[in-house]
Amino acid sequence: MRYLVALMSMLALSGCMQNETSQDLDRFIVQTYASAEVTATPLPPEPTYQALSFEPLVDSDPFVLPIAEQEDRLAKGDCWQPNDLPSRDTLEGYELTSLGFKGVIGLPGSYWALVEAPDNTLHRVGLGRVIGNNRGRVDSISPNTLSITEHLPDGLGCWQVRNVRLALNNNK
Repeated sequence: MRYLVALMSMLALSGCMQNETSQDLDRFIVQTYASAEVTATPLPPEPTYQALSFEPLVDSDPFVLPIAEQEDRLAKGDCWQPNDLPSRDTLEGYELTSLGFKGVIGLPGSYWALVEAPDNTLHRVGLGRVIGNNRGRVDSISPNTLSITEHLPDGLGCWQVRNVRLALNNNK
């Protein structure tokens, strides 16, 4: 059986040997390449790059508001000030992102939130309590979320208000 397979393979391969039709094909390829013309346009020369050093026109910090704008904003005095915030609380020493909302206790309409501090202490938080280092006041407590209004200083004596929600986190 092996001899039959080997014999058939040799016969099949013998058909690929040089014959007159392949010589015609080779001659056609050589003639085509010889008569072909290059029609592509050459690439333009590579542009030269000249680096320039940056020299600022004024010597100021881009992250500091110019003094003239600071004085204008302070002179207006029409920005909101959080005068009604209570005194400092234990939970105000922590970033709001480091606090964990762990659950609620109480009846609907009079919930208390259970908030875990980074030192693993659990605090009972009610409406109006200030938490987080941006003096966030607890506005509402639901079984799944704790709504907080933060007061962020802008560095010029004015304050901005931002609403934040903490979602229930029972992963620990």
